[in-house]
Amino acid sequence: MYAPSSPMMQVETGYSKWLDYTGMDELEVRADELMNRSFTHLPALVDILRDQQTVHGPISPELESKLEALAAGEAFTMVTGQQVGVFGGPLFAVYKLLTVLKKAKQAEAKLNKPVLPIFWMATEDHDYAEINHVFVSQPLSRQLRKEALSTVPLAGKASVGELEFDRLKIELVQMLQRLLLSETETRYTTTLYHELVDVIQASHSFAQFFGQMMRRFVGKDFILFDPHQPEVRALERDAFKRLITEHDRLHAALHDSFEDGMPTVELNREAAHLFYHDGTRELLTKQDGLFTTKRGHRFTEAELIQQVETHPERFSNNVVSRPLMQDHLFPTLAYIAGPGEIAYWLQLRPLFHVLDWKMPLLLPRLGAVLVSTNDEKKLAQEGVTLVDYLADPLPDHTFDDEAFDQNLYAYRTLTEAIGREAGKHGHRFDAKARHVLERLGDEMRAEAKRDQYRLNSRRIHLSTRLLPMDAPQERIWSMVPLLNRHGLDLFERLRRYYEQADFERCLVKL
Repeated sequence: MYAPSSPMMQVETGYSKWLDYTGMDELEVRADELMNRSFTHLPALVDILRDQQTVHGPISPELESKLEALAAGEAFTMVTGQQVGVFGGPLFAVYKLLTVLKKAKQAEAKLNKPVLPIFWMATEDHDYAEINHVFVSQPLSRQLRKEALSTVPLAGKASVGELEFDRLKIELVQMLQRLLLSETETRYTTTLYHELVDVIQASHSFAQFFGQMMRRFVGKDFILFDPHQPEVRALERDAFKRLITEHDRLHAALHDSFEDGMPTVELNREAAHLFYHDGTRELLTKQDGLFTTKRGHRFTEAELIQQVETHPERFSNNVVSRPLMQDHLFPTLAYIAGPGEIAYWLQLRPLFHVLDWKMPLLLPRLGAVLVSTNDEKKLAQEGVTLVDYLADPLPDHTFDDEAFDQNLYAYRTLTEAIGREAGKHGHRFDAKARHVLERLGDEMRAEAKRDQYRLNSRRIHLSTRLLPMDAPQERIWSMVPLLNRHGLDLFERLRRYYEQADFERCLVKL
């Protein structure tokens, strides 16, 4: 294991002035604040959570006990979340889940109270292109191929939670086949294939597919939460109303929230930060005292509140209001965030204060570099350490055309001599001889390039395994190739590594 430097460590150092709480040391202070707030909807929320878990697979008895404590107001939560990518999405979604499991366990020991790990599945999101693909390796190529599902009706216009899933099952099985065919067959491949086909067939939504992946390969002691359900919207009714009535104060707070030194991130500072659903999803904005959408819906504040009262299922949150809604629904000790999330969360603290709340602890997710014995062997053959490689990856050996031409000088001299001799017997013999010899030279060049490419295979292997497409593993690879290479219990083993490590990023030798 090792701990390379990372800008995410700035959460507890350079970014502390924009936080209400700095790290786990202030956990008790946050718990006291939550105990002074009212969460009267918790019994109803726990009923929803229990019902939602049934589609993802069984939960542990310990988690059931914690749900009972949450319903009684005697438990806290820690939350993380991500879009519901096919086959579990990029690995960092798993790392977020492993981090919230670790931090919740630490919080329980510190507070002596149950703490439920919550994974908020971003079914409200509408960016279908973010969830519909995996990357597949290609022979002797650093470039991975994106395997994407075909577009479904309303993709990009409706929330992911509303999109049709069942029509994609055959396509998902075919995607799985191509994904596994691009990998070396192992003793795990057949079992993994059949288990994943079963998961696909048992799922009827992107959220269910994602949830079953996490439940099967990570564990049974966390809550998978789908916010884009009518019964959840009913519990959000009061928070929707506050977002509407406090719009002007929230707008002003967000408009002035960016300060020098904050990481740059694009936030829509003019919107009302709620979506209105009427066949498609439309962002509400406030202009001249009216809440409007691009398709022509116009509401006074009173009319919009009446819509919330009678049809809360017509509303959903955007990137700004989702953290506020999370704090309304759950007694949230901390949110586990990736680098991009940290950047925009830092600007949201004034909005929590408008609602007379404090922002929960903001904790960076953990990461990992998964290294096989074969990877280590190839690093040794190249004479570099893993840390050096990650800092300065090895480029391909380039083919030197000029040097090859110099090596072919004698061959070209012979070609010209043969051409002249053949020409004595007629021009057509000269042309034919030169054509045959030039083609042979081209074949020699092509074979030399193939030899050079084969020499690069080791470096290509290291690139695709350790820094695929010059990015961290966790941003590119999905769960499936790693499960195929290292076993179906990989993420259970990785969880044990996480629980033992204090580092932000673990090196895991497999």
